[in-house]
Amino acid sequence: MHLLRNPEVGRPLLALLAAAGLSLALISVFLKGETYRVVVLTAVGGAFALCCAIFLTASYFHFRDVRDFTEEARRSLRGSRDLRFDDFREGDFSELQDVVKKMAFAHIKQEELLEKDKTILTDALADISHQLKTPLQTLTLMGNQLMADDILTADRKRAARKILDTTDRYSELVKTLLELSKLDAGAENFHMEDFTAERLIDRACETVEIVMELREIELVKNVPPQVMIHSDLKWLSQALMNIVKNCMEHTPAGGTVTIDVIDSATATDIVIRDTGPGISEEDLPHLFERFYKGRDSGPNSVGIGLAFTDQVVTALGGKVLQPENAPDGGAVFTVRLINKINV
Repeated sequence: MHLLRNPEVGRPLLALLAAAGLSLALISVFLKGETYRVVVLTAVGGAFALCCAIFLTASYFHFRDVRDFTEEARRSLRGSRDLRFDDFREGDFSELQDVVKKMAFAHIKQEELLEKDKTILTDALADISHQLKTPLQTLTLMGNQLMADDILTADRKRAARKILDTTDRYSELVKTLLELSKLDAGAENFHMEDFTAERLIDRACETVEIVMELREIELVKNVPPQVMIHSDLKWLSQALMNIVKNCMEHTPAGGTVTIDVIDSATATDIVIRDTGPGISEEDLPHLFERFYKGRDSGPNSVGIGLAFTDQVVTALGGKVLQPENAPDGGAVFTVRLINKINV
């Protein structure tokens, strides 16, 4: 009886019964001969009965599939991941199943991505909290020292300098995190333009060249003057600066940081290498993870510079290749730019 509650079944069945009744009535009225009339009535009635049976049987199996599919859709809405694609046949209903199941899978995938984003956000907030805890404690201690009445002028200056250094360093961290948030949200509009590779490398190195001189580290730039690049100068130079700075921090006095620009028909490679101790095998797979600090990281490192570089270069259509250790020592970073022009 559950089947007959479907109007798609009940209405056609009533129409069939009405047609059967009308046909039998007409036959009874107009057909002459009792024996002949009984035979015809029996044949017509049997035919209508057979049609009804076939219709009800086909409807039963069809609506059984509909009920199963409806229940499967309900399970999907309740969070079930047990969806199958091996029961499809040709026909409009199967096409409907295909579309609805794809929608369900898209919904499941979106939920997984949202869950992953929540986990990343939670981990990031925990990492940021951990990174800011120590400098905030340092600032508190330095502030208490400055409040002391008996502090010497030299000590006061040292404390003030340490406070300024700490605030500068973590202001840069907050700025980088905000920029990464823009990239994550797709809210940053890049200003794509044509510029020379020389201009890019000069801008990437301008903030660290003086520090390199003070540390007695030589900076070598091998940049062909004719190479042109199509990208966002501000973002790309900042991304490269993080690599140059990382190489500088791991290069001892008297060492060298070398930047080579290698142009080809398909891409421009910017290769940055140093003469430091190289990268440990343990750290190599994790260098571009946010807040990852390698074994040789300095005390001021927060582990976000290389992650920022990787995300920026990727967003600009390029790729940061897997870092390597040079055979004669030192780390090698390669940034491959695909969006480029040649002159």
